[in-house]
Amino acid sequence: MLKLDFNERADSIPNWLKDFSVDTSQLWKYPNRVEVEELIAQNLNCQKNNIFLSNGGDESIDLLFKMCKLNKQSILLPTPVFSQYTHQLRIWEIEHTIIESCDDLSIDLEKTAQNMKPNQWLVITRPNNPTGECISEDNLINLIEIAQTIGTNVFLDEAYIEFFLENSKLNYALNYDNVISLRTFSKAYGLAGARLGYLVGNSDLINHFKKIASPFNVNQLSLQMAKHALKNTNEVARYCKVIAINRQLVYGFLKSCGIDVFDGKGNFLLFKLPPKKKILLSLYLGKLGIQIKTNVDDLPDYVRITIPENITLLFDALQTVFKPELIGFDMDGVLIDTSGSYDQCIIETVKYFTKNRVNANNIAELRSKGGFNNDWDLTQGLIDQLGFDSKLGKVIEKFQEYYQIYKNNEVNLLQDYKLFNKDYTTAIITGRPKIEAHDGIKQLAIKPDYIISADDVSQQKPSPEGINWLKKETKKSRMWFCGDTVDDMQAGMAGDCLCIGIGTDAENLYAAGADIVLENINQLEELL
Repeated sequence: MLKLDFNERADSIPNWLKDFSVDTSQLWKYPNRVEVEELIAQNLNCQKNNIFLSNGGDESIDLLFKMCKLNKQSILLPTPVFSQYTHQLRIWEIEHTIIESCDDLSIDLEKTAQNMKPNQWLVITRPNNPTGECISEDNLINLIEIAQTIGTNVFLDEAYIEFFLENSKLNYALNYDNVISLRTFSKAYGLAGARLGYLVGNSDLINHFKKIASPFNVNQLSLQMAKHALKNTNEVARYCKVIAINRQLVYGFLKSCGIDVFDGKGNFLLFKLPPKKKILLSLYLGKLGIQIKTNVDDLPDYVRITIPENITLLFDALQTVFKPELIGFDMDGVLIDTSGSYDQCIIETVKYFTKNRVNANNIAELRSKGGFNNDWDLTQGLIDQLGFDSKLGKVIEKFQEYYQIYKNNEVNLLQDYKLFNKDYTTAIITGRPKIEAHDGIKQLAIKPDYIISADDVSQQKPSPEGINWLKKETKKSRMWFCGDTVDDMQAGMAGDCLCIGIGTDAENLYAAGADIVLENINQLEELL
C-alpha cells in the first residue's frame, strides 16, 4: 500500500536512517534531551533555551491549549486549519474566535487582523494544512507586528516548512518576542513514527510550555534518531527538493486538466472534484494500492494527496483517470438496449428447446455469474440448467432465426454522442458477430476508431484479448472500459483498464472490479 493520505514520507526510507542503529547501552537511563536541543539550536543559530522538544507536534498543540485554559487566554483560529486545532478546541472548551476563510479557501488576513486582542494566541499554519497555502512573508510579518502591538502571541505551525524551499531558512520566532514556531521530525525527516517535534521561540515563551509538559515527554530512541537525522540535513534538503519538483509536476498536470487545485507548498496537494470523479479516483487508486485522503475535514468536495518521492506509479494513475488515451465500450446493455432483441431471442430459443419459459431475472442471474458474455453460450447455459441437452450449433442457428424477427426492437441507450468525438481513441469491443456489430454502429450513427467483434478474437470476454490487441495496435495504455456485465469488468481488470460499470447490478459489478458504476452510459461525460 502506497499511503498518500497522512502526509508522511510515503514511499522511501531516509538514506541516513539505513545505517542507524540503536545504542541499547543508554536505554536504562531516563532520556536526556540536551544534546538534541543543542544540535537544533546550532542549525537555527540560536541558544538551547530557545528550543523545547515535544512528543510530536501534537503535544505542542495540546500544550498550547492547556496553557490557554490555565491562563484564561483565548485562541484566534483562521480556517481552513489542521484538524488537531479544532479537536483541541472541543476538548479544552476555551474562549475562541474562528475566522472563516475567503471564498477561495485562503486565510482571510483582514478579518484575522481585525479580531486580534490582548491575552490571545493567533494560530497560523504555514504552509497550511489542508490547502498548502503559504501566506507571503510581507503578510506574515504584518500580522506578527500587529499582534505585537495589540499584545497577541502568534503560534506559527511550520510542520511543512522544509518543503517551501524559498522560505525554509527564515525563522520569525527568533526575530519576534511574541512568536512561537512549531516544527517536526515527522514530515521532511521521515520520522512520523518516532513522535518528535520541537518549538522555537524566545526563552520566556518557551518556558511557559516547558512548565506544563511532562518531565520525560520524549523517549531515548527518538532522541537517538533525531541526533542522527540532524547530522544529515543535506540528505533531508535533497529529499525536500525532489518532493517540490514532483509536487509541481502533479500540480501542472491537474491544472492542465481544468481541475481546481491549490498551488500548495507542503508535501501534498489539495484539489476539488465532482462526486462521481472523486469516487472514481479513490477506487481506481485503491485498486492500484494507492491510498489518498477523500474525507478532508469540512471540505467534502476535496481530495488531498501526499506527494511521494517515486512519482511514476501515482502520476501514471492520475493520467489514466484524468486523461485516458483509449475508451472501449461494450455494445449490448451499454450503448443499445437489447432486452427486446437479444434477451427475447434467449427466451424464445430456450422455450423452443425445453418448452420452458425463462424470464429477464433468470437471464440476469446467470449473466451475473460470469462466463456468459456471449448470448449463445448463455442460452445454452439456461437450457443446461433446465436439464436438457443441446448442441451449440443448433442453439446458434435457432437463436439467429429469432434475431431476424426481433432485431428491430433494439433501442439506443446512447444520447451523448460527444463521447465519440473527443481527443481519445474509441473502440467497440462486443460479443456480437461482426455483421451485427456493424449493424449496431449504423443504428447508433457513431464512428468509433475500432470495432472488435466476436469474429475478431479467439477468446471472448472475460478474456482481455480484444483489449490487449487494441492497446498493442494503438501503442496506447491508458484505457477506460465500459461494460454492463461481470465478464466486461473482469476483462477490463485483466487488461489493466479503469473499469466503468453500467446499469443497476452495482454490487456484482463492483465485486468484479468496477471502479465506479453509472446508471447509464450518458453519465460518462461527467467523468470526462
